[in-house]
Amino acid sequence: MADQPLKAHFVADPIELPDGRKVRVSAYPDGSIRFRVDGLPYVLTEAYLSGNPENDKAILKISPGKQGSNASHNYVEWLEEKNSQ
Repeated sequence: MADQPLKAHFVADPIELPDGRKVRVSAYPDGSIRFRVDGLPYVLTEAYLSGNPENDKAILKISPGKQGSNASHNYVEWLEEKNSQ
């Protein structure tokens, strides 16, 4: 039988961003962390996941897209539509 997915032992209250998107963070017993963000699509634009654990921090940055990505165009259109209402 396949392993069952771990149940989060901590789920933070959603953080609402100024444009209405929500970010949710969950932590799991195995030490993993899950981020849920409204407003797809996104592109991973920065990931710093190694270094000295005593001095450095993990950093993940997602963006609505970057040059050559439809994600950026779609997000700009969505913002313009949302702001015109």
